[in-house]
Amino acid sequence: MSNAGKYHRKGVSLKFLSWIISVFVILISSALVVSLVLISHQNDIVNETEANYIALKESSNDVQSASDYLTAQVRLFVQNADKKYMDNYFVEANVTKRREKALERIHAIAETTSRHDEIHENINAAVEESMDLMELEFEAMKLTCEDQNISYAEYPEVANANIESVDPSNRRNVAFEKVLGDAYVYRKEEITHHIDLALEIIDSLMSSNSNEATKNLQYLIVFQSFVIALNIGFAAASIVTLFIYIIKPINSTLEAIEKNEKVYVSGSREFNYLVDAYNEAYSQNEKVKEKLKYEAEHDKLTNLYNRTGYASLYRTMRLGKTLYALLDIDGFKQINDEFGHDIGDRVLVRLAEALDAHFNEDNASIFRIGGDEFAILIENADESVEKTIVERFERINQLLGEPKGKIPSFTLSVGIAHGNEDDTTDTLFKKADEALYKAKQSGKSGVVYDK
Repeated sequence: MSNAGKYHRKGVSLKFLSWIISVFVILISSALVVSLVLISHQNDIVNETEANYIALKESSNDVQSASDYLTAQVRLFVQNADKKYMDNYFVEANVTKRREKALERIHAIAETTSRHDEIHENINAAVEESMDLMELEFEAMKLTCEDQNISYAEYPEVANANIESVDPSNRRNVAFEKVLGDAYVYRKEEITHHIDLALEIIDSLMSSNSNEATKNLQYLIVFQSFVIALNIGFAAASIVTLFIYIIKPINSTLEAIEKNEKVYVSGSREFNYLVDAYNEAYSQNEKVKEKLKYEAEHDKLTNLYNRTGYASLYRTMRLGKTLYALLDIDGFKQINDEFGHDIGDRVLVRLAEALDAHFNEDNASIFRIGGDEFAILIENADESVEKTIVERFERINQLLGEPKGKIPSFTLSVGIAHGNEDDTTDTLFKKADEALYKAKQSGKSGVVYDK
């Protein structure tokens, strides 16, 4: 039962009500102002945390992409002895400086945290490892230049590299070892490890701050609901004007809150402030829910839809013109057994990237539905696309058939079925599954289209 109904039945006189309102208006108005200030402060915290989180992720990507770019350029130079790659390397290292700028941004974010010393220690360790790694790269470039008679006078870093102990007849092999060998790879992994440690600490602290701010917002919303209830109770005992400008809008607001909707009600000035604050909090909450929904429906390893997302989308599709491709990796268990689960995970990621690149149209959805089993659903697909789809999988198999770094070559077996008006989700899946079984029986790298 609302406060408005309770006070109305008590038959509070207008004179007494006026006295009560005179006392409580000050208290309620003060409470509203305080809650609005606190909400604004908590929103600032949430916004700042979100901005830092985005900046952190962007900086992390910049560090990784810049490091990978430098590695790629020095390796290409050593392999091809084309000076443009060395030029590219030093433009990035001395002019663009994406890695250094990104590390500076991470430093700046770290300064705002309580564990900045620990974060700086990991970042500095990464920088030291990076400097050592660059020494190897300078030496590899100088060895290549000396071997191929390439001028390096404009690059003092290369000129100062010490290669005196290297046999001139073996310069090229040593250069290859310096940028492709285990020691080089290990140092790159150490750099990534230290940066990841720093980012994990910052991410943990920001997550904690965000959770605390969200919890505080919830407390403030409860507090505001209590204040609103008081407003309703005292406004009900006042005159019609108070009813029009306070009670009715507040009741509408409570209905919107109960329905978990945004508030579109106008009333007193203070009330409008409250509505804006609630809508701001509501919007922030919707963003959080969208993020949680995304994480619930997507596979963390591949960023594709997971089984939950698959179940949600599949049951809403019109199957009459839906093309269903079911696929898995040939000999995936052997890959895990021979190379380890870390490489197995990288195989899955590489497959996901290839599928995303080849099936990026708006009506295509890609899923990892378990282990090495993937599915692709293409809505409104005519049967005329059969040849095109098969050709895409052939190109994917050709691409994946080439090793990439530590990732071994592998192939896919694919079963494809085209839905009709009589199909259900179960029958369409069964047709694709039977086609996949036939592909497996026919050998590796097979694509079977169910007729």
